[in-house]
Amino acid sequence: MRTLRLLALAAAGALAALVAGAGLTPAAAQRVPGGVRAVQASQPQLLERALAELQPTAPDRPSMYFVGFAGYGEEAVFKREVLAVRQLFDERFATRGRSVALINHRSTLADTPLANLANLEHVLARLGTLMDRQRDTLFLFLTSHGEKNLFAVVMRGFRFDHLTPQRLREVLDRSGIENRVVVVSACHSGSFLPALAGPKTLVIAAARADRTSFGCEDKRQWTYFGDAYFNRALRRETSFTRAFEHANALITAWERREKLLPSLPQMAGGEKLPVLGRE
Repeated sequence: MRTLRLLALAAAGALAALVAGAGLTPAAAQRVPGGVRAVQASQPQLLERALAELQPTAPDRPSMYFVGFAGYGEEAVFKREVLAVRQLFDERFATRGRSVALINHRSTLADTPLANLANLEHVLARLGTLMDRQRDTLFLFLTSHGEKNLFAVVMRGFRFDHLTPQRLREVLDRSGIENRVVVVSACHSGSFLPALAGPKTLVIAAARADRTSFGCEDKRQWTYFGDAYFNRALRRETSFTRAFEHANALITAWERREKLLPSLPQMAGGEKLPVLGRE
């Protein structure tokens, strides 16, 4: 339960540091492999290397572009989800050469750009120049802990701004990309729907604005929502909305079996997306 995880951090005296930045004690900074300054200095090169591999839109058909964002660096489950979902989309939705992962985790610092607002904005701006903004579709997957109107962006030793619905909307709008599918997997992620959802933006959230989601333990391969939606439903379905209905039924059954307060995943918008996005 992701909100309870945050409350446990608060009890240990860490939640204030999370909200302010991310574990910003000198000792914590020293535990960053290579050192904080070296990791920060490497970001432009890592970003350009990732972006240099991106292909422009196909000349004869609509293309899909995938961006994965693992926001919470203290637990590997979010990293695992982004990497697995990127592979799924590369293989099943033809995003190979059109996909980018941004990850906060110590194991990926040397080869993958950090998941922070600046890097996300840089990636989306570049995609806006490669995509046919009216024909192609962006699939943005964000996974982390969360609270109402807040998606946690945390990497030990770094000061990152957390994502809010309005800031995410601004970054997406500045990219110029019109067709968007945004999946926010975090507690209280339904609070992102009002700011983001629209006729050409389908938004899927792992929980209602006043509910928690489940399965974020460090050793897990998937959260409940990630497992149900990506690992199960989207391996059978090509429709993002039908996959949501299948995933919702699975999650309901799992939560009932475990006697958990239902997370009540949410979906809104996307009525005018191309058929690949909503059918």
